[in-house]
Amino acid sequence: MKKKLLSLLLGLSIAVTLVGCGSSNSDSGTSTTEATDAATSDSSAAITGTYPEEKILIGVALYDPTESETLAMQEYFAKLSETYNVEFKYSEAIADADAEMKFVEDCAMAGCKGYFGYYNVTGAQLIQSVIDYEMYFYGYYDEASYEEFAGDPYYLGCVLAGGNEYDKGKALGDWVVANGYKNVVYANGGADFGVGQFVDRQQGFLDAIGDDVTVTTVGGFPGDQFFADQAAALSTEGLEAVVASFNGLDFWAQPIASAGLTDKVALATIGSVNETYLSAFENNSVSLLVSNNIDTYGFVIPIICNAVDGNANALKTEGKAPLLSTDFWIVNNADDCKKLYEVLSGEGVFTAEQLMTLSVSNNPQASLATLEELAKTGSISAVLSK
Repeated sequence: MKKKLLSLLLGLSIAVTLVGCGSSNSDSGTSTTEATDAATSDSSAAITGTYPEEKILIGVALYDPTESETLAMQEYFAKLSETYNVEFKYSEAIADADAEMKFVEDCAMAGCKGYFGYYNVTGAQLIQSVIDYEMYFYGYYDEASYEEFAGDPYYLGCVLAGGNEYDKGKALGDWVVANGYKNVVYANGGADFGVGQFVDRQQGFLDAIGDDVTVTTVGGFPGDQFFADQAAALSTEGLEAVVASFNGLDFWAQPIASAGLTDKVALATIGSVNETYLSAFENNSVSLLVSNNIDTYGFVIPIICNAVDGNANALKTEGKAPLLSTDFWIVNNADDCKKLYEVLSGEGVFTAEQLMTLSVSNNPQASLATLEELAKTGSISAVLSK
């Protein structure tokens, strides 16, 4: 019934699209960024033009469209779109299950062939809904949902950008212990809502610090309640550090400064290397960054394109979708941050040419081993040595 209704709705939406050709393509709660169609024959002898021949639309779920990691990811996708003939349909901020399911429906109606679960509120329900609409799902929520869907032809697995979320949280906790801090604030993001990645980060953090550290928790994302709780937390007597499970530079550095605590309260956070973090290390407004390797998100493009071409199994093992990871980066000084930023803003950790080796139409020998070897080149030691 869902597919029949979708077919009818698609038929109606095509007429609207034809009338609105050239206008901004946006639905309620979504926005679309168009890829570049220019040929890139000079960039690599193996790439003779934009691939694939027919443009592929990919839905991307976001928890905050303005957050710096999200913006960096979109910039990287735009760079790759100079080679890949892809277009991205980005959600607006997804705050609950209803918004998530509505975005999935919007993606299906728009003709998305693939869906990147960059953010996932409903876990296995999201994956099942995407598959029900016969869109390819790329992403990871938890081990249970991975095992449930790993053999489904519409599930493509994931290359995690920075590995295990528990380990990222643990790295933050290890930093607290190593510095001898006993009184800290922890911003737990979506942990109180049951969002898997934030639950895991919080558990890793708490396990690392044990029972000897006093923790004031600020839950949720920026909004009236968040800012009220933040102000109260920063007034905690004897506060030594703020530990943020998501982009502390965007949401904590300025409040710390406004409270006159810059030289008294250290800031550690999970985020992604960018120019703003480089400046923060240079002016000592951040002490530790547990960084995702943003360019890892680029794997979504060749893997979905491969699947649309009918070659999804080339990167699978006996029909089981891959689950791999690049290392997260622990950055604690301006020099390392500068080098990482130069690579990210330059040719990239994973260039379009490298990612193209995963496409069977370009590289008939592409396999899971090809994917594994490419992912290994994302380690911090490998990138710093470039």
